[in-house]
Amino acid sequence: MVFQRFVNEGGSAMTKAHVLALSPQDPPPGSQIEGAYRRLRDDIISGALLPSEKLRIEHLRQRYGMGASALREALSRLVSDGLVECEAQRGYWVSPLSRAELDDITSTRKVIEVEALRQSIELGTLEWEGRVVAARHSLERVETSMVEATREVIMGWEQANRAFHMALISGCPSRWLLRFTELLYDQSQRYRHRTVLRRPIPRRGLSKEHEEIVEATLARDAKRACALLSQHIENTARAVDTAIFGADVPGRKTRRARGARA
Repeated sequence: MVFQRFVNEGGSAMTKAHVLALSPQDPPPGSQIEGAYRRLRDDIISGALLPSEKLRIEHLRQRYGMGASALREALSRLVSDGLVECEAQRGYWVSPLSRAELDDITSTRKVIEVEALRQSIELGTLEWEGRVVAARHSLERVETSMVEATREVIMGWEQANRAFHMALISGCPSRWLLRFTELLYDQSQRYRHRTVLRRPIPRRGLSKEHEEIVEATLARDAKRACALLSQHIENTARAVDTAIFGADVPGRKTRRARGARA
Protein backbone atom coordinates (compact mmCIF):
# COMPACT_ATOMS: atom_id res chain seq x y z
CA MET A 1 0.00 0.00 0.00
CA VAL A 2 1.10 3.57 -0.68
CA PHE A 3 0.39 4.61 2.91
CA GLN A 4 2.46 1.77 4.38
CA ARG A 5 5.38 2.58 2.09
CA PHE A 6 5.40 6.17 3.37
CA VAL A 7 5.31 4.94 6.98
CA ASN A 8 8.13 2.46 6.45
CA GLU A 9 10.33 5.03 4.75
CA GLY A 10 9.60 7.79 7.24
CA GLY A 11 8.18 10.40 4.91
CA SER A 12 10.62 12.52 2.96
CA ALA A 13 13.48 12.70 5.46
CA MET A 14 16.95 13.00 3.89
CA THR A 15 19.02 9.86 3.87
CA LYS A 16 22.58 11.25 4.16
CA ALA A 17 24.51 13.82 6.12
CA HIS A 18 25.57 16.66 3.85
CA VAL A 19 28.71 18.66 4.66
CA LEU A 20 30.22 21.06 2.13
CA ALA A 21 32.99 23.64 2.30
CA LEU A 22 31.46 26.90 1.09
CA SER A 23 32.84 30.10 -0.28
CA PRO A 24 31.06 33.26 1.00
CA GLN A 25 28.99 33.65 -2.17
CA ASP A 26 27.79 30.03 -2.31
CA PRO A 27 24.24 29.23 -1.15
CA PRO A 28 24.04 26.92 1.88
CA PRO A 29 23.75 23.16 1.16
CA GLY A 30 20.18 22.99 2.45
CA SER A 31 18.95 25.57 -0.06
CA GLN A 32 20.72 23.78 -2.93
CA ILE A 33 19.07 20.50 -2.01
CA GLU A 34 15.69 22.12 -1.45
CA GLY A 35 15.91 23.91 -4.80
CA ALA A 36 16.82 20.69 -6.61
CA TYR A 37 14.07 18.79 -4.79
CA ARG A 38 11.36 21.31 -5.65
CA ARG A 39 12.32 21.62 -9.31
CA LEU A 40 12.54 17.86 -9.82
CA ARG A 41 9.31 17.30 -7.91
CA ASP A 42 7.42 19.93 -9.91
CA ASP A 43 8.69 18.53 -13.22
CA ILE A 44 7.72 14.98 -12.26
CA ILE A 45 4.22 15.96 -11.12
CA SER A 46 3.60 18.16 -14.17
CA GLY A 47 4.85 15.49 -16.56
CA ALA A 48 7.84 17.47 -17.84
CA LEU A 49 9.82 14.43 -16.69
CA LEU A 50 7.90 11.48 -18.05
CA PRO A 51 6.85 8.34 -16.14
CA SER A 52 9.63 5.69 -16.23
CA GLU A 53 12.12 8.25 -17.61
CA LYS A 54 15.73 7.55 -16.61
CA LEU A 55 17.19 10.25 -14.35
CA ARG A 56 20.91 10.46 -15.11
CA ILE A 57 22.84 12.77 -12.82
CA GLU A 58 24.94 14.29 -15.61
CA HIS A 59 21.84 15.05 -17.68
CA LEU A 60 20.12 16.58 -14.63
CA ARG A 61 23.19 18.75 -13.92
CA GLN A 62 22.96 20.19 -17.42
CA ARG A 63 19.18 20.58 -17.26
CA TYR A 64 19.02 22.36 -13.88
CA GLY A 65 22.51 23.81 -13.50
CA MET A 66 22.94 22.21 -10.07
CA GLY A 67 25.62 20.12 -8.42
CA ALA A 68 25.60 16.32 -8.37
CA SER A 69 25.52 16.10 -4.57
CA ALA A 70 22.40 18.27 -4.26
CA LEU A 71 20.68 16.33 -7.03
CA ARG A 72 21.41 12.97 -5.39
CA GLU A 73 20.04 14.19 -2.07
CA ALA A 74 16.94 15.52 -3.83
CA LEU A 75 16.43 12.21 -5.65
CA SER A 76 16.71 10.34 -2.34
CA ARG A 77 13.91 12.50 -0.93
CA LEU A 78 11.79 11.88 -4.01
CA VAL A 79 12.28 8.12 -3.58
CA SER A 80 10.77 8.49 -0.09
CA ASP A 81 7.90 10.49 -1.62
CA GLY A 82 7.21 7.67 -4.07
CA LEU A 83 7.82 9.87 -7.12
CA VAL A 84 11.19 8.32 -8.01
CA GLU A 85 12.43 4.75 -7.94
CA CYS A 86 15.99 3.58 -7.37
CA GLU A 87 17.84 0.31 -7.72
CA ALA A 88 21.50 -0.54 -7.04
CA GLN A 89 23.63 -0.43 -10.20
CA ARG A 90 20.69 0.91 -12.21
CA GLY A 91 20.33 4.42 -10.79
CA TYR A 92 17.15 6.51 -10.63
CA TRP A 93 14.06 6.83 -12.80
CA VAL A 94 10.64 8.47 -12.57
CA SER A 95 8.09 6.15 -10.99
CA PRO A 96 5.87 4.55 -13.65
CA LEU A 97 2.10 4.90 -13.81
CA SER A 98 -0.32 2.01 -13.51
CA ARG A 99 -4.03 1.47 -13.06
CA ALA A 100 -3.35 -0.61 -9.92
CA GLU A 101 -1.37 2.21 -8.32
CA LEU A 102 -4.04 4.77 -9.19
CA ASP A 103 -6.57 2.54 -7.43
CA ASP A 104 -4.23 2.29 -4.43
CA ILE A 105 -3.65 6.05 -4.27
CA THR A 106 -7.37 6.73 -4.54
CA SER A 107 -8.46 4.29 -1.84
CA THR A 108 -5.71 5.47 0.52
CA ARG A 109 -6.60 9.12 -0.10
CA LYS A 110 -10.18 8.37 0.85
CA VAL A 111 -8.92 7.13 4.22
CA ILE A 112 -6.23 9.72 5.01
CA GLU A 113 -7.65 12.93 3.52
CA VAL A 114 -11.18 12.21 4.69
CA GLU A 115 -9.98 11.57 8.25
CA ALA A 116 -8.00 14.83 8.15
CA LEU A 117 -11.19 16.65 7.12
CA ARG A 118 -13.15 14.96 9.92
CA GLN A 119 -10.63 16.15 12.51
CA SER A 120 -10.59 19.63 10.98
CA ILE A 121 -14.39 19.88 11.30
CA GLU A 122 -14.23 18.63 14.87
CA LEU A 123 -11.33 20.82 16.01
CA GLY A 124 -11.00 23.63 13.46
CA THR A 125 -11.08 27.25 14.62
CA LEU A 126 -12.72 30.30 13.09
CA GLU A 127 -9.38 31.06 11.43
CA TRP A 128 -9.56 27.63 9.76
CA GLU A 129 -13.07 28.41 8.50
CA GLY A 130 -11.72 31.64 7.05
CA ARG A 131 -8.99 29.76 5.19
CA VAL A 132 -11.57 27.41 3.70
CA VAL A 133 -13.77 30.28 2.52
CA ALA A 134 -10.80 32.19 1.09
CA ALA A 135 -9.45 29.14 -0.76
CA ARG A 136 -12.86 28.35 -2.23
CA HIS A 137 -13.29 31.97 -3.34
CA SER A 138 -9.86 31.95 -5.01
CA LEU A 139 -10.66 28.71 -6.83
CA GLU A 140 -13.99 30.12 -8.03
CA ARG A 141 -12.24 33.24 -9.34
CA VAL A 142 -9.79 31.09 -11.30
CA GLU A 143 -12.59 28.93 -12.70
CA THR A 144 -14.73 31.86 -13.84
CA SER A 145 -11.75 33.51 -15.55
CA MET A 146 -10.77 30.40 -17.54
CA VAL A 147 -11.34 31.01 -21.25
CA GLU A 148 -9.22 28.34 -22.93
CA ALA A 149 -7.37 25.29 -21.62
CA THR A 150 -3.78 26.41 -22.17
CA ARG A 151 -0.99 24.89 -20.08
CA GLU A 152 -0.68 28.11 -18.05
CA VAL A 153 -4.42 28.19 -17.31
CA ILE A 154 -4.47 24.53 -16.31
CA MET A 155 -1.46 24.92 -14.02
CA GLY A 156 -3.04 28.00 -12.41
CA TRP A 157 -6.21 26.02 -11.73
CA GLU A 158 -4.19 23.12 -10.32
CA GLN A 159 -2.46 25.45 -7.85
CA ALA A 160 -5.79 26.90 -6.71
CA ASN A 161 -7.36 23.44 -6.45
CA ARG A 162 -4.45 22.14 -4.36
CA ALA A 163 -4.70 25.17 -2.07
CA PHE A 164 -8.42 24.48 -1.66
CA HIS A 165 -7.91 20.84 -0.67
CA MET A 166 -5.11 21.73 1.74
CA ALA A 167 -7.22 24.49 3.32
CA LEU A 168 -10.04 22.01 3.97
CA ILE A 169 -7.77 19.83 6.11
CA SER A 170 -5.63 22.60 7.61
CA GLY A 171 -7.58 22.47 10.87
CA CYS A 172 -6.35 18.93 11.51
CA PRO A 173 -3.80 18.81 14.38
CA SER A 174 -2.01 15.68 13.13
CA ARG A 175 1.11 16.57 11.16
CA TRP A 176 1.34 13.00 9.85
CA LEU A 177 -2.17 13.08 8.42
CA LEU A 178 -1.38 16.43 6.81
CA ARG A 179 1.92 15.14 5.42
CA PHE A 180 0.42 11.96 4.00
CA THR A 181 -2.45 13.94 2.47
CA GLU A 182 0.02 16.20 0.66
CA LEU A 183 2.03 13.24 -0.65
CA LEU A 184 -1.06 11.41 -1.85
CA TYR A 185 -2.47 14.56 -3.45
CA ASP A 186 0.79 15.03 -5.37
CA GLN A 187 0.63 11.44 -6.54
CA SER A 188 -2.95 11.80 -7.78
CA GLN A 189 -2.08 15.13 -9.40
CA ARG A 190 0.67 13.41 -11.40
CA TYR A 191 -1.93 11.07 -12.89
CA ARG A 192 -4.32 13.96 -13.56
CA HIS A 193 -1.63 15.83 -15.48
CA ARG A 194 -1.29 12.88 -17.85
CA THR A 195 -4.82 13.69 -18.98
CA VAL A 196 -5.57 17.39 -18.68
CA LEU A 197 -2.45 18.49 -20.54
CA ARG A 198 -3.37 16.18 -23.43
CA ARG A 199 -7.16 16.10 -23.41
CA PRO A 200 -9.77 17.37 -20.92
CA ILE A 201 -11.36 15.22 -18.23
CA PRO A 202 -15.18 15.31 -18.46
CA ARG A 203 -15.91 16.64 -14.96
CA ARG A 204 -18.81 19.08 -15.42
CA GLY A 205 -19.99 18.79 -11.82
CA LEU A 206 -16.61 19.58 -10.29
CA SER A 207 -17.41 23.11 -9.09
CA LYS A 208 -20.72 22.01 -7.59
CA GLU A 209 -18.95 19.20 -5.71
CA HIS A 210 -16.55 21.76 -4.21
CA GLU A 211 -19.46 24.00 -3.23
CA GLU A 212 -21.31 21.15 -1.49
CA ILE A 213 -18.19 20.09 0.41
CA VAL A 214 -17.65 23.63 1.69
CA GLU A 215 -21.31 24.02 2.73
CA ALA A 216 -21.24 20.79 4.75
CA THR A 217 -17.83 21.62 6.20
CA LEU A 218 -18.83 25.08 7.42
CA ALA A 219 -22.03 23.61 8.84
CA ARG A 220 -19.77 21.27 10.84
CA ASP A 221 -21.65 18.31 9.38
CA ALA A 222 -18.72 15.89 9.46
CA LYS A 223 -20.62 12.85 8.22
CA ARG A 224 -21.95 14.59 5.12
CA ALA A 225 -18.75 16.53 4.39
CA CYS A 226 -16.61 13.40 4.62
CA ALA A 227 -18.98 11.42 2.38
CA LEU A 228 -18.95 14.24 -0.18
CA LEU A 229 -15.14 14.50 -0.16
CA SER A 230 -14.79 10.73 -0.51
CA GLN A 231 -17.14 10.73 -3.50
CA HIS A 232 -15.36 13.74 -4.99
CA ILE A 233 -12.00 11.95 -4.84
CA GLU A 234 -13.57 8.84 -6.36
CA ASN A 235 -15.31 10.70 -9.18
CA THR A 236 -12.10 12.42 -10.26
CA ALA A 237 -10.14 9.17 -10.09
CA ARG A 238 -12.70 7.40 -12.28
CA ALA A 239 -12.45 10.12 -14.92
CA VAL A 240 -8.64 10.06 -14.83
CA ASP A 241 -8.60 6.26 -15.00
CA THR A 242 -10.74 6.23 -18.14
CA ALA A 243 -8.79 9.07 -19.77
CA ILE A 244 -5.43 7.32 -19.26
CA PHE A 245 -6.22 3.62 -19.43
CA GLY A 246 -9.44 3.54 -21.44
CA ALA A 247 -12.78 1.91 -20.68
CA ASP A 248 -13.13 -0.56 -17.84
CA VAL A 249 -11.74 -4.01 -18.58
CA PRO A 250 -14.22 -6.94 -18.42
CA GLY A 251 -14.53 -8.43 -14.95
CA ARG A 252 -12.91 -5.48 -13.19
CA LYS A 253 -14.85 -4.37 -10.14
CA THR A 254 -15.96 -0.75 -10.08
CA ARG A 255 -14.59 1.19 -7.13
CA ARG A 256 -17.09 2.84 -4.85
CA ALA A 257 -16.45 5.39 -2.15
CA ARG A 258 -17.26 4.08 1.29
CA GLY A 259 -20.01 6.14 2.90
CA ALA A 260 -20.67 8.03 -0.32
CA ARG A 261 -24.10 8.96 -1.59
CA ALA A 262 -25.92 6.60 -3.91
